Amino acid sequence: MRNIVYLLACCAAVGWAQNTGAISGRVLTAAGSGEPIPNAPILVKNAATGASYSARTASNGSYSLSGLAPGNYEVSVEYPPIFIPFKRTVRVAQAQAARLEIRLDDVLLNTLGDSGAEFVKLIAPQPTPKGPTPRTRDGKPDLSGIWLGAIPSDPGKPEPLPWVEALMKKRGEDMAKDIPTSLCLPFGVAMSGTFGPIKFVQTPKLLVIIEEGDPPRQVFLDGRGHPKDPNPSFYGHSVGRWEGETLVVDTTGLNDRTWISFDGLPQTEMQHVTERYRRPDLGHLEVEVTVDDPSAFQKPWTMKKTHSLAPKNEEIMESICQENERDQRHMAAQ
Repeated sequence: MRNIVYLLACCAAVGWAQNTGAISGRVLTAAGSGEPIPNAPILVKNAATGASYSARTASNGSYSLSGLAPGNYEVSVEYPPIFIPFKRTVRVAQAQAARLEIRLDDVLLNTLGDSGAEFVKLIAPQPTPKGPTPRTRDGKPDLSGIWLGAIPSDPGKPEPLPWVEALMKKRGEDMAKDIPTSLCLPFGVAMSGTFGPIKFVQTPKLLVIIEEGDPPRQVFLDGRGHPKDPNPSFYGHSVGRWEGETLVVDTTGLNDRTWISFDGLPQTEMQHVTERYRRPDLGHLEVEVTVDDPSAFQKPWTMKKTHSLAPKNEEIMESICQENERDQRHMAAQ
């Protein structure tokens, strides 16, 4: 009897597969030699039923969505602020796989070193050194080192309030022209370490975080609390404490002048950010960032990413936003 049930189940699965189709392909940069774009979000929507399916590209830019009912699907990729949104309608036939290679144009305007291809190189996986977790004299994990930029592997699931959704929609329609970096302003705490390398200098009472192009950040480890009436700033006021092998950093006193995601999530003065840093071995730094802002989101949410230790010859370089800057005049004219 069990064999008959199993056979029927297999036949049903085969029949279902024969009645559906798939969409697969790769996502590449439009400029240059066509660099593969990893971790790009793919969304397909059935034009008739509204059913949606999503996936993210692999390290070589490939993606695949199967089990799609025959019909027309709108395929979209949005990867702000680097790339211009992509949309195209694809026909999925029964028991066939539609192939769609997606080329994303970058939205940047030729500032030296700024392009989609250069961005992809920054986020490409790098070989990491192997070995045990370094430790300080008091036995704590030593987070010191230069860490390569990291795009969140898990961006979390923020649930924005209506006013935030409206603001994000407007920023999308404006092609993210007011993104802080276009005005030579920093991204702030939640987006720290996303693009270029980031340097940690750890002492028993202070952690200093240095990122190219942004002001240094201080995390006090001496047991002090937050000031009662902080002056709101881009990086706020940060204090840290150890919970076993994890450094927990608590930040308040933030301003409302920056974004906390590529798609325009805002930072408000009520925002409270909790970061958890863990160095499981020599070559990796695991980070969890929890955003708690009741003025903008229905509940707290957490994003996760993992930095790789930079090669020995890597160093933080001086980066002055206004030097050789060519974008802002064009952004203001839009």
